[in-house]
Amino acid sequence: MTSDRSLIKLEITTAVVIILCCCAAESQERQPKASRLPAVFTAVLADVKAECDLPVLLPSELPEPIADAQHALMQRTTADRYSIGLYYELEIGDAGFAATFSGESKPKYSASELGRKVELAHGISGFFRPVSCGGSCAPANLWWEENGILYNVQLRLSASNSEKSQQDTITAVANSAILASPR
Repeated sequence: MTSDRSLIKLEITTAVVIILCCCAAESQERQPKASRLPAVFTAVLADVKAECDLPVLLPSELPEPIADAQHALMQRTTADRYSIGLYYELEIGDAGFAATFSGESKPKYSASELGRKVELAHGISGFFRPVSCGGSCAPANLWWEENGILYNVQLRLSASNSEKSQQDTITAVANSAILASPR
């Protein structure tokens, strides 16, 4: 009789564990895109959070061709500033650059001084500046302020893309970071 009860307890425990595992797997599959983190950021995020006290905003999705970036590097990170650079290839200078994501709590300027106003998620005003080319091309930029922190996204986009296309792409990336909440 004791053996039968032990066997029944074991079967019930096993069933509960299987149900919990299935629920956890289903929950993970249904995890909203807004909270996912692209794999390229995984290794660098812990280093950035160890150095910086700011909420780190990173997008859940990266557009093409930025999604092809293979390397994320921590750049100029202190307690009140972080910067993460994405690169297609390392050690080839600007040719390997894909994007930068940064935040700063003590900026020397306001986002409104930097570009044309655009609307972002949660009613936040962003300020966009398209790709500009002279001797070389500067990336598209988008700045916004949230909770006293100036955030910036830079994307290497083609200068042949229309300003509207550039704005739509970089706005989607910024909205993805805002909606994902701090990492």
